[in-house]
Amino acid sequence: MLRLLTGSLFLWSALVFGQGTPSTLLWRVTGPGATGASYLYGTIHSRDDRAFQFGDSVLPALDRCRVVAGELDLDHAVKDLAGLMAHMTLPGDQRLLDLYRPKDRKVVEKALNERFGPMASMLQRMKPFYLMALLSEGDAGEGRERMLDDHLMERGRTNGQRVIGLETMVEQLNAMDAIPVKDQAAMLLDHVKRSSDGRQLDDMLNAYAAQDLDQLYAAMGDGEEIPDALVKALFTDRNERMAHRLDSLIRSGETVFFLMGAGHLPRERGLVALLRARGYKVEPVFSAARRREEEQAPARD
Repeated sequence: MLRLLTGSLFLWSALVFGQGTPSTLLWRVTGPGATGASYLYGTIHSRDDRAFQFGDSVLPALDRCRVVAGELDLDHAVKDLAGLMAHMTLPGDQRLLDLYRPKDRKVVEKALNERFGPMASMLQRMKPFYLMALLSEGDAGEGRERMLDDHLMERGRTNGQRVIGLETMVEQLNAMDAIPVKDQAAMLLDHVKRSSDGRQLDDMLNAYAAQDLDQLYAAMGDGEEIPDALVKALFTDRNERMAHRLDSLIRSGETVFFLMGAGHLPRERGLVALLRARGYKVEPVFSAARRREEEQAPARD
């Protein structure tokens, strides 16, 4: 559940991609203070086999680094369950369904009843964002035992690499709390509507497997623009913090394989641009198989 606080945001991450992004999830980072190459890898929170198409570049790059850094390392994150529950609970006497107009209330209530059955009534005091995370857990697929990001962090532990998180649980919870409850309610409603037939998630996973970030964006359809305040809370502010910590790790002499939700990498205030602004050379890495496919593809008009 706790990993979902940010991991489930891949459904929203896709909305913040820019156009013209290179078709890769892996980026090599070299530059000031670096003793060797570090890497950025865009992840998606899923167990579906399509999310585990690493090609010939990703796992060797991970294995070469001394540190594997995810957004959050749960092994050191859970210390205050009472505090966590306080963050997850609606303020005062608010109840979830009271946040909606009658028509929308029926849509949300139906989705919760179908997914959670009798337990749905016990979730009425939970903030909408965390309910969206619970729903996303069910959408994550069944191909693998672990989610993609967990799988790669566990590989690092098995290798004997140092495995860390770039953010604390408190920082992530504060980012979620920066989103007004009414906006969280809108996110949950949108998530329920988009997830109703499963086709959209299928399209997104196919785009992710193809490492086509622009197609991942298109798979989201014609939804409404995300409010600036929401983008600031979930991406812009967190990207700045993570870029600072990425920089500090590299300058300390570490080689690091960074596992970040794919939505944090592109655009003007994404991690690729922020690291370049700090003087790093950040280059897309393509597998040999993908390079051959592109060389053999017929020229486009």
